[in-house]
Amino acid sequence: MRLPALPLLVLALVNARPAAAGICWTGMDRGGRCSSVAALRVGRAECCAGASRAPAAWSPRDLDSGEIFFYKALSGGVPCVACAESCAGVSCGNGRRCVVRGGRARCVCAAACRRVGAVCGSDGRTYPSLCRLRRRACRRPAKHLVLDYPGPCQEGSCEGVRCGGEKRCVLDAELGAHCVRCGACGVAGSPVCAVDGRTYAGACALRRAACERGRALPLAYRGPCIANATCASISCGPGQRCVSGGASGARCVSCGACGAAARRQLCGSDRRTYPSWCRLQRAACHAGRVVDPLHTGPCKGNKNITDNSVIERSVSEVDTTRVL
Repeated sequence: MRLPALPLLVLALVNARPAAAGICWTGMDRGGRCSSVAALRVGRAECCAGASRAPAAWSPRDLDSGEIFFYKALSGGVPCVACAESCAGVSCGNGRRCVVRGGRARCVCAAACRRVGAVCGSDGRTYPSLCRLRRRACRRPAKHLVLDYPGPCQEGSCEGVRCGGEKRCVLDAELGAHCVRCGACGVAGSPVCAVDGRTYAGACALRRAACERGRALPLAYRGPCIANATCASISCGPGQRCVSGGASGARCVSCGACGAAARRQLCGSDRRTYPSWCRLQRAACHAGRVVDPLHTGPCKGNKNITDNSVIERSVSEVDTTRVL
């Protein structure tokens, strides 16, 4: 009896498939299962040969896309075996080391350092040690967290802040101390007016002036400063509102919603206490006049501004570029 031609062709293709073929996965999930395919129809040796950076896993069954989908949906992935069951040959990169947990090699955040004592991070937070800062930076690489200076983060003054190299201590708009490099400016930009009532040759010149002065120098409005400026004589960008007062006569501020977490309590020039710089800015938007931070901490014997004390305005996100 002769078999039809089509079954014979299918049988030939099955027999032609390598006996050790399977699926290569980019990594193993919990419970010894995999869900992210790296390559199909490969043997374990071929799969695991390129797994030096992120140890891959392999499964012996060569499944089609439909079967893989149902494995993911019904059982959380396909049963698989880790390529690296030891840390031999596994490179994890700076700030990370390889450990074997549950029979699998993993790269974990584990910064090695000898320095002991509190340090200030570039996020304005104090960490109990440099190692703790590096571990947090490893877990949240998108935040670009680095060491700002040794010792606890300072507020309201640069006294005691030791900046390395060519960096200088500068107070941001929240009166937090940071170490900043005063860069040189090449070509002059479009003139801008700062809150000190002076015209600067572009944003770079403004940042350099703030760095040399040692304190934030916010932008009042774009274009040269206007004598006796008022909100009728200046133009603000989208999502901004003009408030009157200060050395520049008027300035543009962002009036968006504030997040739930307050960073630093401030005493405003209106002698009111605000839970954050954002709340202070929003109060200025609501009142229509300038409110500047006087010092960190509460004002003495004056009213505190709570989250419900200022009307919420849905304009735009608050401008968070406050360092210079």
